[in-house]
Amino acid sequence: MRITLDHDQWDVSDDQSVSEVLTQVSDRAYARHRLVTSLKLRGCPITDRDLQPMLLSKRIKEVGPIDACSQNIPEIMTNAAPAITKFASTLKAEAQGFLTPLRMTGIIPSALDRWFGQLADYVELLQAAGQDSPARGDLQALSSWIQELLDARSIQDPVRMADILEFEVLPCLASR
Repeated sequence: MRITLDHDQWDVSDDQSVSEVLTQVSDRAYARHRLVTSLKLRGCPITDRDLQPMLLSKRIKEVGPIDACSQNIPEIMTNAAPAITKFASTLKAEAQGFLTPLRMTGIIPSALDRWFGQLADYVELLQAAGQDSPARGDLQALSSWIQELLDARSIQDPVRMADILEFEVLPCLASR
């Protein structure tokens, strides 16, 4: 069966699973610092929502040829920069809202756990974007402060959490 990734074409065994073939497609794109951005099976576009176990387990001979297009990862991240900046602003605003409750009531807001998850997503975005350069601030330092924040969370120390948020994490978010 013929597989196409951008202008590169190769043949795979008809008995391979769709999952195996898509892994090859992804690996080839990644080797060129690219990310698969669109897929077609037998000429019909599919999305990530279509990639269900039933489809992935089928043999390639059952679904037909695969055509994939990819995009340069740095280009994707450059285009995403405004959204990443907005995400940082949202995280910062939410974190500022936690400061008073942490200091005044000593109660750790339940929304803080959701915020931690979003902060982890943000750090992953920065890592993917390669924004761990001196000009963009020290991502490693931010990660260590996040660990300190989680440690303070685990021992239920709301004042320490507020201090780390206000004086360490928020300035890192502001510099992004």
